Amino acid sequence: MHRKTLLASALAVLMVGSTAFVMAQDAPPPTPPASAHAAHGKDMHAATRRDGDHGHDMRQRGFDGQRGGVIGDLRGLERLYMQAGRSKELAALYNDVLAKSQDPRVRDYVYQHLARLQARPTNLDQAIATLRKGLDESLANEAKMRAEREQMRAAWQQHHGDDAMRAAQPPAGK
Repeated sequence: MHRKTLLASALAVLMVGSTAFVMAQDAPPPTPPASAHAAHGKDMHAATRRDGDHGHDMRQRGFDGQRGGVIGDLRGLERLYMQAGRSKELAALYNDVLAKSQDPRVRDYVYQHLARLQARPTNLDQAIATLRKGLDESLANEAKMRAEREQMRAAWQQHHGDDAMRAAQPPAGK
């Protein structure tokens, strides 16, 4: 009986220890104070995030690993316009970007933010129209890309089909 008690106690200690280890692994690392980010030259956005994520995700980085681009610049401008109390000027900025950019990601970002800006003073009809315009544009781009893929697939199949037929024919002249 003493052996069973000892074995049960050891098993309980092992389970409690492994549970504590698992919980320690799941806990997020402590975040350094925001001033440490500013002192090391990090951007203002990363220093002010409350959720512990310091902006090191793929959405905020280009494929070359650099921060910014059009969307990063827009975020910075949005923040500055808001701080300056000039948020009404953002609509002109968004319309200017829509006139200049053909990048679907940038255009989608701008449509979303323009609609959010338009919905603030309860102009929901204009916000809905903006989002619908963005949706129509995205659907048209998607259909165009699908058609291009199908055209490339057909060309590839035709090219490889011709090669297979030439390989199957006996050589002429022998």
